[in-house]
Amino acid sequence: MAAFWDWVDRSFLKLASVKITVFILVGLLLLSIPGTLILQINMSNVDPALEYEYDFWKFGQWTQLFTAYHSFWYVGLIVILSMNLIACSVERWPGMWKMASAKPVAWARETFLRQPASLLHKWEINKQKANIRELESELLKVAKSFSRKACVTESTSETFQIFFQTGQWSRISNYLVHTSLLVIFAGAIISSMYGFEGAINIPAGSAVDSFIVFKEGKAAGLQPVPNGLVNEKKLGFKLAATDFKVEFYKDYPGRPKDFVSWLEVFEGNTSVLKKETRVNDPLIYKNFEFYQASYGRLGDYDIKFRMIGKKDPENNIFYIRSRLNEIQNVEKLKITVVPLYAATNLRGLGPAVQFTQVSAENKAVGEPFWVFQEAPLYDFRREVPWGVVVDEVKEIYFTGLQIGYDPGSPIYWLGCAGLLLGTFYALFVTHKKYFLRYENGEFYFSGTIHRLPSGFEQKVAKIASRFLHASKSIE
Repeated sequence: MAAFWDWVDRSFLKLASVKITVFILVGLLLLSIPGTLILQINMSNVDPALEYEYDFWKFGQWTQLFTAYHSFWYVGLIVILSMNLIACSVERWPGMWKMASAKPVAWARETFLRQPASLLHKWEINKQKANIRELESELLKVAKSFSRKACVTESTSETFQIFFQTGQWSRISNYLVHTSLLVIFAGAIISSMYGFEGAINIPAGSAVDSFIVFKEGKAAGLQPVPNGLVNEKKLGFKLAATDFKVEFYKDYPGRPKDFVSWLEVFEGNTSVLKKETRVNDPLIYKNFEFYQASYGRLGDYDIKFRMIGKKDPENNIFYIRSRLNEIQNVEKLKITVVPLYAATNLRGLGPAVQFTQVSAENKAVGEPFWVFQEAPLYDFRREVPWGVVVDEVKEIYFTGLQIGYDPGSPIYWLGCAGLLLGTFYALFVTHKKYFLRYENGEFYFSGTIHRLPSGFEQKVAKIASRFLHASKSIE
């Protein structure tokens, strides 16, 4: 049994080596290359089996090259790196904590004299005029202006010594960095297991109950669509795009200024949520976040028009809403028409729709004719007993939504905040100790710093001048 624990101790010491850390980081860098160069499953609509030869595809399946960032070898290195961070932290913790939390001690006069001349400041006062306890009290107040935990470490009838320090917790700031990295890893693992990403296109005025998955965690629990695409999954509810609008820049007609979708969630036939969704303003429902990502033209139009009989037009007016190529039959007028084409601005004359009259056998009758929205009486010049007035021509778009669920996001954002704070504290805050000793009318002041000594001499000199001024003022 003793031999086993000796082996454990030796293994732990090796795992705590910084060389192991460097080796793992280099390994992660090299093993990230396949994930960049090789087509990844769930990151594209293209199946790797269609892109590579059979032998390479079989090899990639066996080695998990097509899911590189979720492969056993990549995740394994992350696990080993986590163990390495824990081992390094545990191994060095006692010494680092001792330095950060050590109780202040008093320096002997000889210790001050061994300090470099640039860090040692000496001055004298008339000890006959000075009250030593008053000096101690006032100079302690000065020290507490630099550190609230300043204290007296030695006090006799002939001498006293004051100690204060700043930045002592920078000694263990690297532990905040290590812990934050572990938190980030934990958040990433949770997201990779339970999260997913996908997309969907919804025509305005339509609803869908499924979406295309690009990335899916093994524990996400998404249900496939029967007889659907390989990467098509159920939403579990219906999502409708009740309306969609896009605004273009006046000087750049093809460049969108803003686009917005009006989304509505249905459970069965019951509406449970409505949301006006823009870029960076998602709709969130259950485990789904729907982001406005894109849009496109469907090549169809929503058209509102009136069919009017020329005889008794007040009683022979019929309001119709139609899409292109939809047959519209007005029985009272004994007319059947079909909107063939539409344009929001035909040759600079505004919105227009081209219609054709059809027979009972759905065959065209006569020539197609255009009707302009901004010229309501334009169609009444034709020698037929009826006319058409166009009230609205609206191009129909589809809204492109990006879908995601990232349960680890709050966790690794917390880790990122801790990582930044710990890194900032480790880089820019140093542990500084200051010692002030009074003995027989003589003052000795010096300080120490554990790293980054640049500018420390000036800092010590500045603080010494404060003590000098305070001691002279009570002399």
